[in-house]
Amino acid sequence: MQALQIMDSIYWSDRWSAEIGRRLAVADSSEGLFIFPKELSRRQILEVLQEVPADLYRLFELEPAAEADCQVMADSGACYRRLN
Repeated sequence: MQALQIMDSIYWSDRWSAEIGRRLAVADSSEGLFIFPKELSRRQILEVLQEVPADLYRLFELEPAAEADCQVMADSGACYRRLN
């Protein structure tokens, strides 16, 4: 699974978040973080982010994890572990 973390919320545009929600499936989220289903590739996500400066976000891989291994907790209460 790919996740997008907003690194600079001051310069991040709500329009970009709306475009992500409109064009991509979002499996889960939390404050400043979008978690995408495993079917979405990094390339597909980057296509939507073409006009967003790269220093405003970070893309990384996640996998579902047990609570003991939780590195990222989504608003749904699901736990994830970073892979990179």
